[in-house]
Amino acid sequence: MFGVMDVTRAVLPAMRARRSGVVLNVSSGAGVFTLPMLSSYCASKFALEGFSEALSYELAPLGIRVKIVEPGGVPSTRFVERSAEEARQTAPIADYAPFVDGAGRLFAELVQARDGATSEGVAHVIFEAATDGTDRLRYLGTENIAPLVAARRQTSEEAYIALMRSRFAPRL
Repeated sequence: MFGVMDVTRAVLPAMRARRSGVVLNVSSGAGVFTLPMLSSYCASKFALEGFSEALSYELAPLGIRVKIVEPGGVPSTRFVERSAEEARQTAPIADYAPFVDGAGRLFAELVQARDGATSEGVAHVIFEAATDGTDRLRYLGTENIAPLVAARRQTSEEAYIALMRSRFAPRL
């Protein structure tokens, strides 16, 4: 997050001088909805979403557009495998096992429902966002997260929380 802020701070003087430009940040589905066992990752992506949206309001009058691309799981990045490798380096906590299992099931579903979730597909969405000339803020980078994004953005808070708890909350 701080790296994104530093780079943005570095390029803005030139964009302000030209009264044009595009700031494009790659977020994640985890910046829209949260998943257990990824709290730090989700927090960083929520921060990126908030930073980018606020910046879009500040920069629009200066002719500078801000875009956010929100991809989901892309198997070629090995995110799930790398996360699992990191998790194995710490002793498991039994109380969290149901959350780990639920997150694992969801990741498996996302990988199976790839729906074009490739690095090339995400690059195409990034290119579209950078060059479409619109003021649109958010772009879904992969279709495999569309149901979770819709649950977050198009249902009530209560319905969304109930859905997520049903997927992950331990049954005690």
